[in-house]
Amino acid sequence: MQLASQRGSGSLIMVIMILLMGTLMLNATRRQLEDSMSLVADERHYFEQLTAATSSLHWGERLRWLTADEWQCQHHAEFNWRACFQPVQRLLRADSGPDTLTLYRWVNLLPNGALKPQPHGWLDFCPLNGGGICDVE
Repeated sequence: MQLASQRGSGSLIMVIMILLMGTLMLNATRRQLEDSMSLVADERHYFEQLTAATSSLHWGERLRWLTADEWQCQHHAEFNWRACFQPVQRLLRADSGPDTLTLYRWVNLLPNGALKPQPHGWLDFCPLNGGGICDVE
């Protein structure tokens, strides 16, 4: 009689082990999905900032600028774009607000105050030497 009662316990232990392994695999898959969703959110945020900064850069290329020694900035209130121009360095800087992605472009200032972008002059970093030279208020 003891043998009959022991035959079912092995199957029960096997079922519990399979359920435990399934639970562990589901938990690992859930953590991996959460990590992937975080990466997707970060990438989406980056592309939103890149699009806004690119739009701001193109907007700044169409504006009229004065000859000066310091950075001069113009703001687009509707989209929160900011374009800044440094005539001495012939550098246009654009972003979509404070603490966002900033893009730069080498340009030439025409006599009428318009900018002519230089071919292949697009940059995603400040090309000027010295700490804080590209920072604007």
